[in-house]
Amino acid sequence: MRSVSRRITALAATVLVGGGMVSASVAAQPAAAAAARKSGPVNVPVFTPALHRVGEINLGAAAAAARRQHVATRGQGAPISPRAAASGRYREVDNAILTHRVKVRRKATLKPATSALSTKNVPGEMGFSALGGVQQAGTKGGLDLEPPDQGLCAGNGYVMEFINNALAIYDQYGDQLVAPIGSASAFLQPTTDFFSDPRCYYDAGTKRWFYQEFIVGSFNSAGKLVTPSTQFLAVSNTQDPAGTYTIWSWDTTDRGTRNCPCFGDYDNLGADANGIYVATDEFPIVGSGYNGVIIYAVSKALLENVAVTGIVPPVFGYRLTSDPFGAPEIVAPASSPPGALFAPGTEYFVESNQDRFSDNHLLVYALNDTSNLASPAPTPPSLYRAEVTTEGYSQPPDATQKAGLRPLGNAFQQPAGGLQADFDAEMEPMYSNGHIYAQLDTGTASGSDAVDWFILKPAFSGSSLSASVVRQGVVAVKNTSLLYPYTAVNSRGTGYLLFSLSGPDNYPSPGYIAYGANGPTGPVIEATSGAAPEDSFTCYPAFVGPSYGGCRWGDYSMGAVDGNRVFMATEMVPGGYRDTLSNWGTYIWSAPAP
Repeated sequence: MRSVSRRITALAATVLVGGGMVSASVAAQPAAAAAARKSGPVNVPVFTPALHRVGEINLGAAAAAARRQHVATRGQGAPISPRAAASGRYREVDNAILTHRVKVRRKATLKPATSALSTKNVPGEMGFSALGGVQQAGTKGGLDLEPPDQGLCAGNGYVMEFINNALAIYDQYGDQLVAPIGSASAFLQPTTDFFSDPRCYYDAGTKRWFYQEFIVGSFNSAGKLVTPSTQFLAVSNTQDPAGTYTIWSWDTTDRGTRNCPCFGDYDNLGADANGIYVATDEFPIVGSGYNGVIIYAVSKALLENVAVTGIVPPVFGYRLTSDPFGAPEIVAPASSPPGALFAPGTEYFVESNQDRFSDNHLLVYALNDTSNLASPAPTPPSLYRAEVTTEGYSQPPDATQKAGLRPLGNAFQQPAGGLQADFDAEMEPMYSNGHIYAQLDTGTASGSDAVDWFILKPAFSGSSLSASVVRQGVVAVKNTSLLYPYTAVNSRGTGYLLFSLSGPDNYPSPGYIAYGANGPTGPVIEATSGAAPEDSFTCYPAFVGPSYGGCRWGDYSMGAVDGNRVFMATEMVPGGYRDTLSNWGTYIWSAPAP
């Protein structure tokens, strides 16, 4: 059984330390010719959930208030010991988010070219240690949570990072302008709500900021639903990322649908010139089951100008219950970098096959006529789909990590599991000047994790969508796993492919490779080296049981373009402070585009 977005929480306590740097080299496979298959419109039910205005928040002021409260209450309560936390009193396990992963784990046959590690970094690169388990727990009353899902966006010299339940804002040099604020505060909700999967986006054309997250609904002791599942979306009222935002929401409980009440997991975020798009996987709040993907579309211009026009835009929901793979899963919407040409009136999505251990196809979706979203009497844009034959990919295995000091593991005298690689899912592709840039994690015959990358060319002809592979390849490093990749390219189609890396000779660290006009090129570079092995509570059976499957390493990385610099963020184990139950952190770095 596969965990699409399993969330584990636990109560935190005190501190420890560490620090470092390394690199690697890579060989991409040559571009392969790929067949393109045309398709017509996808006929799916479309519905219109009500969009609610939750209120307004000034992030800078709210973060300052939260900081004052934290300082006033710091030191209250006794530290929590690892053994007390293991009893279950100080932690919470969310295993509701389970799906239909194939149970048989056959060995992958992909044999990509590889090369040894390198230590040479890109000239002009700079970075900083960002949010970590300690800061995340500090915004949630000391509650530890894994994995650290990565939300990153950048623009106009600012960088926003949204990790799990903590949001912070920096300048491009790493100076923190807004101290970490919790999700509950950022969305004006009770601290008892369970938030998951943060994302953010900077719209260069309008200079507005967006951030989003969802909550899973909850029941009372009598079995009555008291908190509906909700998708939240915040939109800045000005160009200032630390300023005032209007918070919007819509109900995702989907009462009356089979397996429901439900919630929308994995809320991937995308945008084109006309709309904001959120694609979720629908699961029941309680019990097993899976309903497929729901794509939401809403006018960007109307959202940004409600204060002026008074017009609250409709939200259109597209219910995808089947596709050529079987059950749709993680249909990821695209966004475009600053200066790139948006697809004319079209938003694209990419889906890989999560229903089988391995495959050699991708699905490309398109919402066409998105300019209609802002019309006085909008009708939903039409949905299209095309199937593309690609090189092979497979579900990745768990990654190993370099042996080292594990204070938490030593306290229990238990072996730690490997780093969970989760899936071969495409995550939030980029669209730039007629091309879709996509990537996914894949297994290799050697038992490590590599990155499949794709440059796709979508096109409309009449009422039919087609898509083809322009270039594709594999990035792999000998004896090292590359985890949770993301492609960040500019309007010229150049930038970086980034990921977290780990292996028997490497602690979990951030890595990247230059992305040229023809795809990844040159060595893989470790932006800075991890300081120790992952040593958080999800690694140990005492906290999560004997069948959990290893350390809960992140679900995705993220990148963004601002000017001539490409900003990247992923998970690592940093030097510095930790708390009793976690030692993960994130790293944000940037480099000039190739």
